Amino acid sequence: MRINSINSQPKISIMERKTNWLAIVVSVVVSMLVGFLWYGLLFSQQWMEGNGITLEGEKLFKNGVEMPMSNTPMIFNTVAMVFYALVMNWLLGRMGVNTWMDGAKTGGAIGLMMAAGVYTGNLFANNPASLSMVDGLYSLVLFVIIGAIVGGWRKE
Repeated sequence: MRINSINSQPKISIMERKTNWLAIVVSVVVSMLVGFLWYGLLFSQQWMEGNGITLEGEKLFKNGVEMPMSNTPMIFNTVAMVFYALVMNWLLGRMGVNTWMDGAKTGGAIGLMMAAGVYTGNLFANNPASLSMVDGLYSLVLFVIIGAIVGGWRKE
């Protein structure tokens, strides 16, 4: 711990904070499961229609053009989830959050900002409002979950 010389109150530096890696991993796994449920079971039809994607047999088409299948989006998504969890951990630590409810509230605020960005982007792209609802609400739910897990499961 280092001492802030201006007011002599202890201040924990970022390097001294403990990261609960199990909470990070659990939040990533739960986030991936929520994404699977959200886009795979609950809102797949709305999401596909909003993006102009159709399924014919085993092949996906976007606006009539076959989409190549690739693992790249899932790999990038996993890396993004780890990044989200680590940034949330850092932010909640800086805020002194140590309850799941405060973590969920902070995640909700971030999720609302992300949802507003999704909605704005879809307005410019002239995408349907249903796509904004699916993607925007997913952002909200995702960050509430990450905030709750990381905020409430602090390493002592």
